[in-house]
Amino acid sequence: MEKKDYMKRLENIHISSVHVYQGAIVTAQVQRRTWRRYAVCRISSGKGVLKLNHAVHLVSENDWVIFEPGMYMEIETNGEAPLRYQIILFSYVGLVRQQAAWRTEMFDFPVTGKLQLSESTREVQQMLDQLVHSTPRFRELENIENKQQLHRLLIRLIRNVKSNAAPQAGMDQVLSYMTHHYMKEIRIEQLAAMAGLSVNHFTRTFKREFHMTPVEYLMQQRISKAKQLLFSTEKIRVIAERVGYKDEHYFSRVFKKREGIAPTLFMKNKVNRIAALYYGLDDAVTTLGLEPVSALSYGQRVSRHASNLQSEPLGHSPLMLDSFDPNFDRLRGIQPDLIITSDRMQLNSSLHRIAPTAVLRHTDDIAENLLYMAGVMGRNEQAVRWIEQHAKLRDVLKAGLRSRWGKQRGMFIRITAHFTRIYGKHNQVGPLLYEDLGFLLPAHFPEGEWAVEMYESHWKLYDADHLFVMVDPVAEAYDRWRQLQQSGEWTHLTAVRMGHVYDAGDIFFRTLGPAGRLWSMHYVAGLLGVKAR
Repeated sequence: MEKKDYMKRLENIHISSVHVYQGAIVTAQVQRRTWRRYAVCRISSGKGVLKLNHAVHLVSENDWVIFEPGMYMEIETNGEAPLRYQIILFSYVGLVRQQAAWRTEMFDFPVTGKLQLSESTREVQQMLDQLVHSTPRFRELENIENKQQLHRLLIRLIRNVKSNAAPQAGMDQVLSYMTHHYMKEIRIEQLAAMAGLSVNHFTRTFKREFHMTPVEYLMQQRISKAKQLLFSTEKIRVIAERVGYKDEHYFSRVFKKREGIAPTLFMKNKVNRIAALYYGLDDAVTTLGLEPVSALSYGQRVSRHASNLQSEPLGHSPLMLDSFDPNFDRLRGIQPDLIITSDRMQLNSSLHRIAPTAVLRHTDDIAENLLYMAGVMGRNEQAVRWIEQHAKLRDVLKAGLRSRWGKQRGMFIRITAHFTRIYGKHNQVGPLLYEDLGFLLPAHFPEGEWAVEMYESHWKLYDADHLFVMVDPVAEAYDRWRQLQQSGEWTHLTAVRMGHVYDAGDIFFRTLGPAGRLWSMHYVAGLLGVKAR
């Protein structure tokens, strides 16, 4: 977008809320946060190192930064004096004129990050000072004049941003290069040339600014990545190469010197505080005999938790993260050794800055996933114990259901605000219903499909003896469910006529974990009057 275009957009915004305050970061203190609102910040004195997502910047007096929601930040001083700043947090909507009326729309702020300005910002500084000193700290500004003042400040500030900002130079460029190319062979002479300094001057400056040598910084980047890769079945030789060490024995010596333990033993003996960031992974960690420090909650995604059976309690209460809006600042606060998540989870770029993050390939085969995790963590005995327990329960419940009901067709239905869907074998409830409990798929369910979206005329194609229904906890989903129950197609289904329609509770999510799978087997069989003795 051309500068004139985004300036026009910026002129037509409505600022809805504003907070203004001043602060300071003392020597050796690091502030970390994931921004939830927009903010404009000016460094009023001191020097520091600012990390924004993947970019690293040096900041000093009169530097300006704009933060946006979702942006991860780390900032620390690199001198003896505190780093002082002024900051305004704000929310806004865009205003667009259509014919004779105005409507609102959301659009990204045109410029974010550390600003490169073309002119003196003295006038903008004065505008900021007026806002800061006219308002008590942390109190929201409700009056129109102050919101208008902020609007004028933003326009004046963005107007001064260089249209064709030069590439990063000096130490900013060096830090960015080392952060993204740690796996390559990097020479001090190469970095000094980037910074435009002699080797001796560069080394002294780097150590003064970051309290470590360039070699130590590079090693820090490599070891951090190695910790992440160690949660895998990769050989140490491969991991060493991927983080920039050609000699695996040298890598092992470096790792042990820094971490106090060999890389081959790191996962088994050093990693105790594991944060689980996908459904069922906390359950898997618990099954393997450890206590996760966090879990991803699905509480807001289900109408109720099935309660006729109690799941095994955890030895403690982990931090529960909201799946709609996980608070990564809270996750950072509990200081996990490792974060494990799934390739089904949309990753936030700030996770690996909290702790080494391992992304597991999703599979509906719980035994396969559990054995993989057990192999990495040295917990094979616990995994085998669960596999044996699962096989025994499967045989008992499948035989009990077949004895009482004979061959029966079962179907899982999920109703949301946007769709009604029936599920086949290739999803988490498929192995539960069709392998563990021995139900048959509806006769015309397409082979190989994991799910089918349903319309009123389709129900007769998928008749079943038992229906397990999950309704999302939103008004639109409840309306869909009521309309479906009143339709002729629904009332003619075998399961409906026989009274074999059941509340699926939370098994859609619970069955993703090992203990949750056993629990769900008991729950579904219990709905049909079968219990394991």
